[in-house]
Amino acid sequence: MSHASSDRELPIDDGAGQDEGVATWESGRWCAELATQWARWLSHTAYIPMARGSLESELRELSEQILEGLRQPERIETTGHSVGNRLVRLHATGEDSLSRSLELLCRTLLPEPSNESARRVLTLLASVASGYAEADRGSAIAQQETLQRALLLSKLDTERKLRVSEDRFREVFDTTPIGMGLCDLDGTFREVNPALERTLGYSAPELVSTAVTELFDPAEAEIVSTNYAELLRGRRDGLRERRNLVRSDGTKAWTYIAVSVLRDADGEAYRIVLMVEDLRELNDLQEQLYFQTLHDPITGLANRQQFRTRLEGALGSFAPDERLTLYQLRLDGFGLINNGLGYEVGDSIVQSVANRLSGLVRNEDGLVARIGGTEFAVLLRQGPHTPGIAEFAELINTELDEPIYINGNGLAPTASIGVVQRSVGDAEPTDMLWAAEVALRSAEKAGKRQWAVFDPHRAPVELTDAKLAAVMPGALELGEFEVGYRPLVSLTDGEIVAVEARLAWQPQDHERLEHDACLRLAERSGITLALRDWALRTAWRQLSEWHAAGFDHQLVVGLSPNQSRDPDLVSCVRRVIEEESPDPSRLLLCMSMTALMGTGGEAADNVATLADMGVRTAAHEFRAAPAELRFLRKFPTHTVLLAPDLVRLVEEDETFESPELKALGGTIPLVRSCGIPLAVPEVRTAGAARLWREQGCDIGSGPFCSEALSAAEMTELLRTRAPAPDAS
Repeated sequence: MSHASSDRELPIDDGAGQDEGVATWESGRWCAELATQWARWLSHTAYIPMARGSLESELRELSEQILEGLRQPERIETTGHSVGNRLVRLHATGEDSLSRSLELLCRTLLPEPSNESARRVLTLLASVASGYAEADRGSAIAQQETLQRALLLSKLDTERKLRVSEDRFREVFDTTPIGMGLCDLDGTFREVNPALERTLGYSAPELVSTAVTELFDPAEAEIVSTNYAELLRGRRDGLRERRNLVRSDGTKAWTYIAVSVLRDADGEAYRIVLMVEDLRELNDLQEQLYFQTLHDPITGLANRQQFRTRLEGALGSFAPDERLTLYQLRLDGFGLINNGLGYEVGDSIVQSVANRLSGLVRNEDGLVARIGGTEFAVLLRQGPHTPGIAEFAELINTELDEPIYINGNGLAPTASIGVVQRSVGDAEPTDMLWAAEVALRSAEKAGKRQWAVFDPHRAPVELTDAKLAAVMPGALELGEFEVGYRPLVSLTDGEIVAVEARLAWQPQDHERLEHDACLRLAERSGITLALRDWALRTAWRQLSEWHAAGFDHQLVVGLSPNQSRDPDLVSCVRRVIEEESPDPSRLLLCMSMTALMGTGGEAADNVATLADMGVRTAAHEFRAAPAELRFLRKFPTHTVLLAPDLVRLVEEDETFESPELKALGGTIPLVRSCGIPLAVPEVRTAGAARLWREQGCDIGSGPFCSEALSAAEMTELLRTRAPAPDAS
């Protein structure tokens, strides 16, 4: 290959006349081959973060720049510096990158060196090395400055975050309601927050230099010290316990403590963090809630749950031969006080009664509890000087007889009392409570201010009634009840004047229950109103069928006192009579005389409204009392039915010669003088029917004419008996 002389510019040979396989160092092809080989050599000496093709492109530009420098001697040094800088920017800064690059350039540029060409090439390569070193040094300095700047920024950011963290910790430390303290490993306080001062009653200077163990209850110090030692040895992750801490005034503070160990980077403990939560308010609240759970909120007495628990405890701890007496009280007619004077007055009376009962057992081993709205229970352990049953029952009534003055009114509530006494060895809590309730019901049946002792002979009956009352709602839902029909006949000619609806129920494994027993149990079970509505709807539907068949008789339905007083009675009757076609006047509702004469007036109001609807009413359970006679003169009744217990007197003495029957015989004309027919239920014999007719009674019903019949049987009876006028 020929080269240009040193005194003139190197000629450029475009390769004409040369072998196409040989590339000259002045041609474009030569630059491409140099760039390819150069890229391969650099890739083995340094990590260059770019693709191989991109690197070859960069190096080809450098090769062309080198050729330009060789053509212009005055630019050789500038070109060399530029190439060296460019190599550094390409990250060709490996240990062998510069030496291999120079070796490649010398071998390529001076295959057959001449003096001038050698001088130029060497000058160029020296410049490349100078530029490379300068750029490399600048790059190192720049990297160091960048690193220093990054380290400085990191340091500043870390310090800022540390300050923020410390500020947050300080804010939490100072404002948290939980007591906190930082301690040395021996438990000595170094810093405490205000909450810990408040909890323990010490000031910060008093707590600092005080050991944590000095604050624990001496009785618990040994346990706490053992746990603390295990914590320091790493056997426990933390210490969390409820403990008593001794306050500055010597009192104890019930607290929840949490102790944690702070460890350095090597895992060595260097500080203790103590957190103390004051549980006194929570403990007081829990005790208050516990007290409220077991005590009546108005009187502060034990409630039913607590009373039962105490009763169980007494039966479990006393000797078997000791005796316990249980008195169960229910205030008589207390609804009048609540409705007339207000519930606040009622609560005040309940409180006064509670205080008086508590005073009666103050010197006894006993307990008083409020077990219901107006119910109280007194449990006494019978000792040598404990009053007997009769004496203590009288003491209760005497104590309650003393008026309670509220808002200038002297109120003296009375109470009915049920009593049961058992030997501890023979008693069960449930049995005693049930027996007392049974005795209380017996006392209430006898009237106000009465007391009764549990009669064990009544226990089977009461138990059976309780079971029947319990299953009664389900029986009504399942359709187990029946409505039978009994004729009411004229005592003069025997004609059927009305048909009375009668309830019946056949419980499983029990004898059939008739109308009166069904009503009595319905009162106990709470379905008396639902049973009334069902019976009335069923009987009215049957009357509609009889009227369609041409039997124009009246339907008589007897109501209990609660059924008569029910405010929804009128709406129930209205719904029933609107469902079927019979004239409302064909319905005769027998209202309880007890309910009609009651002080509330609900039954009387029902009668007035029913009369406006065209429904007739009668009064049953009439006992011929003077007050009842006065009531009948004002009451718009269509019929009066005698009380069954009066009718039974005639069965015992058919001569009407006894004083009771003579008085009754004198009353009948008085009733008739009011223009009111008088009916006699439960007449059993034809002789008794004749006797009642002779006394002036108009209508009778009962076994003397017919027992209760099914609807089909009653229909047949109506066919065989001529219809008659209605009962009025």
